[in-house]
Amino acid sequence: MKKFSIILAIDEKNWLWKWGDLAWKIPWDMKYFRETTSKIDDLAKYNAVVMWRKTWESIPSKFRPLPDRINCILSRTLKYEDMHSKIDNFVLHFKDFDNCLTELSERENVENIFVIGWANIYNQVLNHPNLEKIYITKVLWNFNCDVFFDWVPSDFHIKSYTDEEEENGVKYRFEVWGR
Repeated sequence: MKKFSIILAIDEKNWLWKWGDLAWKIPWDMKYFRETTSKIDDLAKYNAVVMWRKTWESIPSKFRPLPDRINCILSRTLKYEDMHSKIDNFVLHFKDFDNCLTELSERENVENIFVIGWANIYNQVLNHPNLEKIYITKVLWNFNCDVFFDWVPSDFHIKSYTDEEEENGVKYRFEVWGR
């Protein structure tokens, strides 16, 4: 089975959402997310992004599906007519994460798999044996958010990080963790 990564942004207290949205607006973080989840080495392949239904629904319809990536939506209740986009090779629906990972592992056109979106999916897959990397935008401020990220498992270590940057008055850095 293929390895996968998590990509997320958290504040200094490991919180990541406030009232159903990011508590900060950092355009460079959005660019980093887009570039990281889209970057491929083999031009015949695509990356896949795996998300809960709520993440899918939080993406404005004009930006769905996320371009140049296979969008995988996890939901036990989602129906075809609820997806607001046709299901094809770039928008897939799965009942659970393991089925999604199995199918993506069998596809020859998938290069990398990224879990995106909501705390419940991050916290569910943190101890999965196929989790390889965790990409974190560490926002250096306490935003008093209401959704918590459990933190990186103890067998992961920081592999790389950028210098502290600032945008719109918010300081942050990019970190990559791995086993």
